[in-house]
Amino acid sequence: MKIRFLLICWILISFLKADDNPFENEQNLSIVTPSAFQKDEVKFNSDARILKSVSFNYINLDGTENTITLDINKSIDWHDTYIITRQSTPNPSEILDVSVTIPEKNSLGAEGNASANLEMPEQTGKIYDFIAYTTYKNKIKLNTSDEIISDFSIGNPSKIVLDFKSDAISPTKNIRLSQSSFKRIDFGSHKGYYRLVIYLDGKYDYTLQKDASGYLITLQ
Repeated sequence: MKIRFLLICWILISFLKADDNPFENEQNLSIVTPSAFQKDEVKFNSDARILKSVSFNYINLDGTENTITLDINKSIDWHDTYIITRQSTPNPSEILDVSVTIPEKNSLGAEGNASANLEMPEQTGKIYDFIAYTTYKNKIKLNTSDEIISDFSIGNPSKIVLDFKSDAISPTKNIRLSQSSFKRIDFGSHKGYYRLVIYLDGKYDYTLQKDASGYLITLQ
């Protein structure tokens, strides 16, 4: 009788618990929503040259995570700041202005466009009578009739070292540069040659081209 009484009590308790909320112990899947995204910025180090892709990791309504990856594969300038910004979706009920403005024809024609694309120099100067320089944003022109016998780069930030064949001995010089990727030129004379050390604002490769008036260095 005692066992039967305990069995009946257990059954009654089970029925009472059956009226409880069946979702009482289910995990709460709601997430805390932070403030709305508006804009963010990113800068790259001086080694950066090509942006391969951008990945966005986001959280879904149910708490799971996903990733969207955008293939970019475009060249970048590490001096610039790159911005990710929010753009609101236009209201489809609004009447959009679809008028087109036709630009006026450039009276200068093709020659005017070519002139607009010319790169203006940032700084021009003379180290000595036998060598002068002109800097651009990422180029430097060295006007000289002397022959380069060696060139190489070292360090991070980079320094480009150029040795020119010469028997003349001239005093050491240090020239400050501004408004470009070139920061300083150091000049020093040695037996049989003189050396230019060109200091840069970051890490670069470079190309060296010779023409009738000297040498053009282009940073990459």
